[in-house]
This record gives sequence, structure tokens and C-alpha cells, in this order.
Amino acid sequence: MTARPVPVDVAPRVMYAVMTADPLDSEDLIPPPSAELLRHYGSSELAIRRLRSCRHQHLILRQASLEDVAFTTRDARVDALLLAEEHDGVVIDLTIPRIIDQRSDQVSLAHATQWYVVSYHDISDGRLPTIGLTSFGLPEAVVLDVDEKTHPMFSAVLAGLVHRLLAEWPTNDPVGRATVTLRDIAYGLGDDEAASTPRDRALDVDVSYDSGDNLLLVTLLGDPAATLFTP
Repeated sequence: MTARPVPVDVAPRVMYAVMTADPLDSEDLIPPPSAELLRHYGSSELAIRRLRSCRHQHLILRQASLEDVAFTTRDARVDALLLAEEHDGVVIDLTIPRIIDQRSDQVSLAHATQWYVVSYHDISDGRLPTIGLTSFGLPEAVVLDVDEKTHPMFSAVLAGLVHRLLAEWPTNDPVGRATVTLRDIAYGLGDDEAASTPRDRALDVDVSYDSGDNLLLVTLLGDPAATLFTP
């Protein structure tokens, strides 16, 4: 049997806080993240303003095996959003943390950027790390050698790669060479036309595993501008 570089002896968990104006049948367990932290990870100003009137908390915590983690994570978000919709509340993904600003019927595992954010703290060093993949029992991913001037293209390729990772994990270990197509990217970014996006344009990436920092290191094996995004 071929050894798997990425550990599978993990117990992933997902945690959401449903914040409401009136108390639900639960105790307020932990203080919500600050507005500054929520804003840092992409929460909208409208959502942050809504949160100010929601002082009570219902915690949704789920754990799952790796085989079930994708569906458990999806269902936990749907349940949190349904509860918030019923009580005019706000949902916080405590793993990232950020406010989930979507309807329950919009949740999709194929739409990869629903499940992680990219940190731009190290963009000047050519690094784009994710935050959020640990909910699926995956290491966080870091794209290396990013061109700061064209970093949105690197982010798009990352979205396509994460789309593939979520679909294939844990059946396939992510380490090795992978091909990211325009269709993968369209799905990852939540494009309504993803199913009809051509697959003939593609870019290979190399994924290695840093066991010391528990990270997936991603290197693009080509220029995304020339290979994917130039007409």
C-alpha cells in the first residue's frame, strides 16, 4: 500500500454561532469575534451592523469522520442558516472567523470559496495561504511564488484546486501533480455557468506536504495569465 503523506488520523470539527436578538434554548457559551476580526476575514459591513443587535448565541458544533466530513460540514452550515433565517439572526463561522452572508439554499460544496478565505498578510513574500480547510480535516494550503501584481489569477487557480480537493478528499491524497481547469475555477468561484465552462484550458500545479507546519504547499507550473486567462 502506498504511504499517504497527509495525515488521515484527524477528527475534524465545524463550529458555527447563530447570533439572535432574543435568547434561544441554549446558553451563551463564548463571546463572538470582534468586529475588527470579522472585517479582516471578509465579513460585510451590513452583516457586522446586523450583528450588533444580536447578543444571544446558539452554538452548533459537529464532529465527523473524514469519510463524512464534507456532508457534515455542509449540513451544519445549512442548519445554522435555517435557524438564523427563522429568528432573523446572524451566522458566524468560528473556524475562520467570518459572518456567513448567504441563504441556506445557496450552500454548495462545489463553490469552494464558501469554505475558506485567503490571507493577504504575506502577499509581498509571494505567499497566499488559506484559512478554513481544517474544517474538512485538510491542512491549510499555501500558494507559493505568487506575483503580487497578478495575484487574483493565483487566487482563482487556488479556488479551482480547492474545488478539486474538497471533491476528492479523503479518497485521494492531495500530494502530487494536479491539473486545474477553467471549469474547476468556475465551480470554485461559484460561477452560475460553471457546468458549461470549457475544460480545454488547464494549468498543472504541484502540491507537496510540509509535515512540520502541517501545510499543503502549492506551486503553479506555468503562467496562469498565458495558460488560462488570455483570450
